[in-house]
Amino acid sequence: MLAVRKTTKSPVSSVASRRFFLLGAAAVCLLPGKGARAAESLRIGAGRGTIDFAIGNSSLFRTTGSFKQWQGMLQVDDADETRSSVMVKVNTASIDVLDAQQTAMLKDVDFFDVAKFPEMTYASKRIGRLSESAYKVDGEVTLRGITRPMALDVSVTERKPDAPAGAVYARFKAAGKLKRSEFGMVKYVDMVGDTVDFSIRTDAWR
Repeated sequence: MLAVRKTTKSPVSSVASRRFFLLGAAAVCLLPGKGARAAESLRIGAGRGTIDFAIGNSSLFRTTGSFKQWQGMLQVDDADETRSSVMVKVNTASIDVLDAQQTAMLKDVDFFDVAKFPEMTYASKRIGRLSESAYKVDGEVTLRGITRPMALDVSVTERKPDAPAGAVYARFKAAGKLKRSEFGMVKYVDMVGDTVDFSIRTDAWR
C-alpha cells in the first residue's frame, strides 16, 4: 500500500506570498483612476496666434509691430495648474513694422542684430493663479544673448479640455513688458523710449 505524503507550506513561503500580495495591491492603488487626467502637451505658434509689440512714450511717437514666425509648447497640469509651464521661441528676423526702413533698422546690430542672434526665447519659472481664468506667469526672456526676468499677465478666454487633436484646446491672451536697454538696445532711448509692451494672443492645441 502506497503511503500518501502530506505537504505543508513553509512559514517563509507564506510570508513571502503575503508580502507579494500587499506590494501588488499598493501598486494598483498608485495607478491613476479613470477620472484622473494626465498633464497635457499643447502647441502654440504663429499659424494660430500673434505676438505684437509697441514702443513709444507719447501719442506723437508710438511704433507698433509684430513677429511673424514663432512657436512654443505648453505643459498643462490640470491637477495642479501652478505646475504648468510654457516655452516660446521667436525668429527675430521675422520682425515686421509698417515702415520698411524701420523694419530693416530693427534687424540691424543696434537692435535685434538678427544675423548674430536669430532667436529670442521665453521660459516660464512659476505660474500663479489669480482667479478662475487669470494667471501670473513669471519667467525669463533671452534676447541678444542676455537673459532677464519677464512677467506675463495671462487670461484664458476659452477652454475645451476634451477637444480632439488639432482642435482648439484653449485660447489665451497675455501681456508683458521689458526694457530694451537691459538687452543692449540703447540707441534712441532718449527720443523713442525704453519700455516695450508685448501683447500675445494664441490658440493652443494638441
